[in-house]
Amino acid sequence: MYNAALFLHLLGVVLLVGAVTTSLLTTLRVQTAGSVAQLRSLTAVTKWIEAVIAPAMVLIIGCGIYLVSQRDDHGSVPWNAGWVVVSLVITLLLVVIGVTVEASDAKRLHTAIANATDEWPQADLRAVQLASRPVYVVFFGTSLVVALLFVMTNRPGFVVAIAACVIAAVASAIAATIRIRSVRRAALVSDIG
Repeated sequence: MYNAALFLHLLGVVLLVGAVTTSLLTTLRVQTAGSVAQLRSLTAVTKWIEAVIAPAMVLIIGCGIYLVSQRDDHGSVPWNAGWVVVSLVITLLLVVIGVTVEASDAKRLHTAIANATDEWPQADLRAVQLASRPVYVVFFGTSLVVALLFVMTNRPGFVVAIAACVIAAVASAIAATIRIRSVRRAALVSDIG
């Protein structure tokens, strides 16, 4: 049973990494899309992401809890181990961010696209397309997944696990800021020209 749970846990991680990577790439591409048609095709991808994230999280959390609870031949892992606590917090934080902030941003984009004509550029749609929050959120979520992978594979103590999350969050904020500034400059030039 342990090996099956471990397999399903790792399968959940693979699905999560795939969905988060797709979400990151889709968000970045939405920013640079040059037509309403491109935006419509990109937002169709978000339905796939939504369909994969929930089962991935269930596999990660459910099987992870089972794996930690096992105390037989596989070694004993205390529930208060730093890496266990931080892994659970990261996973739950990803769920909360996904069902609140990311869902809200996706709905806002879907609504703007549904109300759009084929004329390009449209001020309302362009404002949603170039919004900063979705970029910061997707970079932050991606950084949390990287931190989660580090914490789960290295099993550090609490301080190192938290430090990994802080470093990942700071790196994500810097990367998102650079991306947003670059895209806004390019959009300004494109819209003027």
